[in-house]
Amino acid sequence: MKKYALILVLIVLASQNAFSQEKKYDFNFDRFNSKMTKSIKDSTSFILALPDSKDKSYLFYKLGGAHFFSNSDSAIYYFKLAEKIAQTTTFQEILPEIHGDLANAYGMMKSNQSIALYYNTLTKQEYENLKIKQIYPDFNIMVTYSHMGSSTKTKKLLDKITPTVTAESYRSGNMISFVGMVGQAFNTINEQDSAIKYSLLALEFNQTLPEKGRWGFPYFVLADAYLQKNEYKKSLNYFYSGLKYIMANGFEKDIAQVYMCAANTHFGLKNTDSSIYYSKLCYNLSSKISYNEGILKSSQLLFSIYNQQNKIDSSFKYLQISSSLKDTLASKNKVNDIDNITLNESIREQEKENQEKQKNRLIIGFTLFFIIGFTGYTIYNKQKQKERARKREEARKNKELQAARDLQLSMLPKKVPQIANLDIASFIRSSTEVGGDYYDFFEHKGTALYSICGDATGHGVASGMMVSVTKAGLNGIDALPANTILHKLNNVVKNIDLGTLRMSLNIVQIKPTEFELSSAAMPPVYHYVAASNKVEEILIKGLPLGGLREEHFDSITRSFNAGDIIIQLSDGLPEAPNLTGEMYDYERLRLLIESNGKKTAQGMIDTLMASVDEWLQGQHNPDDITLVVIKKK
Repeated sequence: MKKYALILVLIVLASQNAFSQEKKYDFNFDRFNSKMTKSIKDSTSFILALPDSKDKSYLFYKLGGAHFFSNSDSAIYYFKLAEKIAQTTTFQEILPEIHGDLANAYGMMKSNQSIALYYNTLTKQEYENLKIKQIYPDFNIMVTYSHMGSSTKTKKLLDKITPTVTAESYRSGNMISFVGMVGQAFNTINEQDSAIKYSLLALEFNQTLPEKGRWGFPYFVLADAYLQKNEYKKSLNYFYSGLKYIMANGFEKDIAQVYMCAANTHFGLKNTDSSIYYSKLCYNLSSKISYNEGILKSSQLLFSIYNQQNKIDSSFKYLQISSSLKDTLASKNKVNDIDNITLNESIREQEKENQEKQKNRLIIGFTLFFIIGFTGYTIYNKQKQKERARKREEARKNKELQAARDLQLSMLPKKVPQIANLDIASFIRSSTEVGGDYYDFFEHKGTALYSICGDATGHGVASGMMVSVTKAGLNGIDALPANTILHKLNNVVKNIDLGTLRMSLNIVQIKPTEFELSSAAMPPVYHYVAASNKVEEILIKGLPLGGLREEHFDSITRSFNAGDIIIQLSDGLPEAPNLTGEMYDYERLRLLIESNGKKTAQGMIDTLMASVDEWLQGQHNPDDITLVVIKKK
């Protein structure tokens, strides 16, 4: 074991007594200290072997931090282990630290802003419960809103934060300054002038720090802001000025971002070779650290460049990478755009083939007049053939999509169960010809009702296949606890192995006086309690079906009394965007349910859909909407 690993082991052994004597844990951790992070990583096997305790939770938290800048998947894994042990050992003071880091890992590295917002909100509540004043929760929530494109909410929090942000940076003396992050937030919501203003303040703060302790990120924000303003030379100046600091900081996500900025700037200056060079640097580094946004942006730019150069193999390679990643991130509103890009690429390949055939004909040596006439006739004939082929292909695809849609609809219940003490209603609206949402009901010998709501990744025939597998796996369901059913169904989906396809699913088992809920990566279930006229938002964390083999799922039980309502839904309604790109929002949904709790199940659906349609203002919703409402009479 390495020198630092041995030191850490001794510290851990001593901690068995020291930590248990109510000594405070130090949550400050210099993640830029490569020797310290390496020593912690080297002690992984030792930490894993420790019995569950507050000490082990603390060390898992440190281990997650050691992986934060190098492998976000490993960081999230160890943070969640720390969270699980902290919850079983009532280690309350560490939970906001863990949840804050989980929010940053999901938001910064995995580009999953919805989960980041959840953990940031949870962090704020936990600090408030511990009566600890912190600027971080509001600050991080603001950053998350900016990445979600919610300008209104971002500006509201910026108004609260910016008056004291410069003073906070100087007070903390921290390299990663608050004023620099405000600059980034303004840049993310496309207010480049404000981004430049605060980033320049961050550089002033930088001058007060030792040369080795200066932060390179504000240089990136300035470079990116000028890139957005199409002032490419200024962008490159800040890129080259800050590169040495960014490299010295060792934060590989920042390095990947600045590579991408340089690639886009060179692309704007038509320096194609340099653009390719920095795009590949960004792609390779982002792949190493599981930084999804870097992988996506670099592969998209490389596709565009190679496509312009007619390098078909290279362009198709990076198109496949970006398409696959978008599907993994559940960027469903981009699927049709990808299909169109693929179709256009196919047409360009065919046109290139026609041109090659035409060149071969010119070699034959016919007279110039005959060649011109024959070529004209050939081109006309090919165009007609291509048009007929296009129409045949379009007709074939439409026929297949209709068959897939018919199959999907056939898998949905023909009618909701008719149970004496329950009022049940359901609704589904697909965003494309074949959606990925699914709901179902199973009754078991009159003793329990199982209500299912799911959302497969993507759209089209592939998602329909996942729904079919799920339906088949649930067929003949036994009267088991909801989380046990999810465990068995996950193994079925994993054994079939549908590649990157996944299925998010929740199950509500309704009994005479209570219900049990288990979930695999679905949005929260809403429980309206008639006695208090309040709505509880129940969110159970977990991976989607088909992720890890032998995954186990948590469950929650609640009482279910007369007048109470259960609402299961996919994310299509709460994440529906309006004309400015702001999403409908989960809190808005919760308040609407709370104010309409006296309505029937169908009345509740009508109210929710009327509200979201008004929010959409006539535009197409990019995702499916599914609702299942069960009210106890």
